[in-house]
Amino acid sequence: MTVELDEEILKDFLSETKENLEKLDEKFIELEQNPEDKELISSIFRIMHTIKGTSGFFGFKKLESISHAAEDILAKLRDGKVIADPEIIDILLKAGDLVKEIVSCIEKEKKEPEEERYERFVKEIREFADNIEERKKKEEKREEKEEDIRVTSVQLTETHIKVSIDLLDKLMNLAGELVLSRNRLVQIANRISNSELISATQELSLVTTELQEEIMKTRMQPIGTVFNKFPRIVRDLSKASGKKINLSIEGADTELDRSIIEAIKDPLTHIIRNSVDHGIETPEERIKEGKPPAGNILLKAYHEGGQVVIEIKDDGRGIDIEKIKKKAVEKGIISEAEALSLSEKEALNLIFRPGFSTADKVTNISGRGVGMDVVKTNIEKLGGSIDIQTEKGKGTTIRMKIPLTLAIIPALIVTCKGQRYAIPQVNLKELVILNEEEIRRDIQIIGNSKFYRLRDEIIPVFYLEEVLGLPFEEKKKKMSIVILNTGAIEFGLIVDSIWDSEEIVVKPLGKHFQGIPVYAGATLMGDGGIALILDVVGISSVLDIKVEEIEEMKAEMKEKIEKERREEQFFLIFQISDSDEYFAIPLALVARLDKIRSEQIEVVAGKEIIQYRNQSIPLIRLDRFIPVNPLSEKPEYNIILFDIGGKQIAFLASKIVDSIYGYFELDEDLYKFDGILGSAIVKDHTTLFVDVYKIIEMYDPEWIRKYVPLHTKRILLAEDSAFYRNLLRSYLTSLGYDVTTAKDGREAWEKIKKYEFDVLVTDIVMPGMDGYELSMNVRNTGKDIPIIAVSSLVSEEDIKKGHDSGIDEYVPKLKFEELSGAIERIFEKRMKKAA
Repeated sequence: MTVELDEEILKDFLSETKENLEKLDEKFIELEQNPEDKELISSIFRIMHTIKGTSGFFGFKKLESISHAAEDILAKLRDGKVIADPEIIDILLKAGDLVKEIVSCIEKEKKEPEEERYERFVKEIREFADNIEERKKKEEKREEKEEDIRVTSVQLTETHIKVSIDLLDKLMNLAGELVLSRNRLVQIANRISNSELISATQELSLVTTELQEEIMKTRMQPIGTVFNKFPRIVRDLSKASGKKINLSIEGADTELDRSIIEAIKDPLTHIIRNSVDHGIETPEERIKEGKPPAGNILLKAYHEGGQVVIEIKDDGRGIDIEKIKKKAVEKGIISEAEALSLSEKEALNLIFRPGFSTADKVTNISGRGVGMDVVKTNIEKLGGSIDIQTEKGKGTTIRMKIPLTLAIIPALIVTCKGQRYAIPQVNLKELVILNEEEIRRDIQIIGNSKFYRLRDEIIPVFYLEEVLGLPFEEKKKKMSIVILNTGAIEFGLIVDSIWDSEEIVVKPLGKHFQGIPVYAGATLMGDGGIALILDVVGISSVLDIKVEEIEEMKAEMKEKIEKERREEQFFLIFQISDSDEYFAIPLALVARLDKIRSEQIEVVAGKEIIQYRNQSIPLIRLDRFIPVNPLSEKPEYNIILFDIGGKQIAFLASKIVDSIYGYFELDEDLYKFDGILGSAIVKDHTTLFVDVYKIIEMYDPEWIRKYVPLHTKRILLAEDSAFYRNLLRSYLTSLGYDVTTAKDGREAWEKIKKYEFDVLVTDIVMPGMDGYELSMNVRNTGKDIPIIAVSSLVSEEDIKKGHDSGIDEYVPKLKFEELSGAIERIFEKRMKKAA
């Protein structure tokens, strides 16, 4: 036999032996649970027998001696002379460990290790094997018959071959280069626009994709290759710690790229160790807490949204949040003030800080002050995320999300400042392109943060330039948003443009870019250019997006949206000239719409009127009171009639455009003059919202007071909507009231503490402090100020809640005369009470 043949056979021997040894730990633990499983014993025996025979062939004496003695023990188990107990399992596990060490040494050094401990163990296991039959006497009390084991001879067909990992990696790299060449060829074919070339390119593209997918499959391995190591680890740890622990494994056949499986071994091991050491209690503690003495750990893997989710769940003591805070303060990670302000989620995340540990003393299992920060770093390097959920006394669940592969991935190409960037599609949720009106309507600013209102979701958004530290300008005409998901949170990136999706080959970054968290790698584009790959999890950490803050802002936004929905109403849209000027007023204020001929208009005492239904009705031209284009001369006009105290007054309009239902947040700064409440984009037109009562007051300061006589009092008006606030202020001011406004309940409360008012008129749904809370605060101070609620919430339950909080009168919005009547009734009651 030649030397080359010897080496080839040795290589095969080592490969086969390592494969067999991977199965041994799992089988030994299974044997401990099922000590009389004859088929399982036979399977283990065959493995040991094979190792013994091949090691003798190569002259590996230590390996042969250990495996031979282990084989003898297994033979006696197989023959029913003894039954597997923890002592037998212990020595078999130890034998397996030493066999692994010897095989590893042979692989590296081409010879067995020389330490004397191997000879000592050979003597120990030989004595154990020789004397094992004496143990049979201890088993005589067992009432169990052995069943015949029928072994069926099956003719096997070779379906698998062993392939070098280096060869698979090389094939993967070549597939990546082929993908890059394909991408370039596709771009060239599209640019030349030759039908024959395009057809050939499409065929090449299909073959390339199929080839790439098949090569990817060769790299995929079941996660069980990692999971199956943990029964042994948990057994050893539970024995060392004096705990009873049952480990359950689910989804061991879930497949992942080999490189990722290698990368998650250490993080998983550390988490399992933590669950045993910190999570599961001793049997005595568990019984005291009303739990069964044996703790449970579940190790589970499954596919979700193009990623693999791994869960490690225990039913132990859970994580003590206060203990975490205390330890973090002791170690100087946070201050005492910061500890007090931390939410539960923020406190849990302290576990991931470098150097953090809650262990009271260092043990051989865990608690060395390192670990979870490294776990988080390693998982995020893979493009994954990690999350912890815990309940004191009930247990802890750690959930990791990781991509299936890292080599060739589908990605979305976007641009920013003339540069291209690739975003992995595994993180992509949705693409949104907004026009000017949608930007105004759906992009909300709270504090210094921007939020996008996507259907029923509120999503924080950031400019990509902002993320990359580049100068940027607010986009007002068009906005392209990429909605992303890290597994823990969702956020949006505003980019200059969105290109197309394509498969990219991930290349490592050069040393100048390493350590920059916003980048995950680079890729070569079809035109030969370079695109940096964005690290979505890294970006979220750079932006310091805090889940709790987002949830608070989402709650505030949702409250605002709900308010808008409740306060949506019909608006009448009209024009007074042939220009593009549009005006809006609440349809609820309009008593009637009609048409008149121009010759019906009369002038009396310098004012225009019309004889309409036996009344002389004053006509108001808006252009005489606000700086807009004049009313167009027409043979026929539209009139918009308002009924105030039983008397009518009308606006002249050249055209009634439409009635539209909705809620509009007004811009109060664009057109800042009396008679206009503000402006908003309505159906692609900048529309001025007319202050009906202010215009009537400007036409005749005494008009409203003539028909709705009231006393002059000081009113505080609390309303967060600029539209309603300004409209109500105009109406109340026209009645002679001295009106002070507040933009929300909190501002109103501050003014009430400083100043005296005769009546408080308040909205109910307001951010920060609503009308109910404001009313209760007023009543708790002992102030006897009358309170009137003006709200769209007018159900019996709402009204009862309002009265319970101290509200005197409840009026629906836009029922202005009901409001004036409510104020009148309140003052009449007060006067009678005083008398």
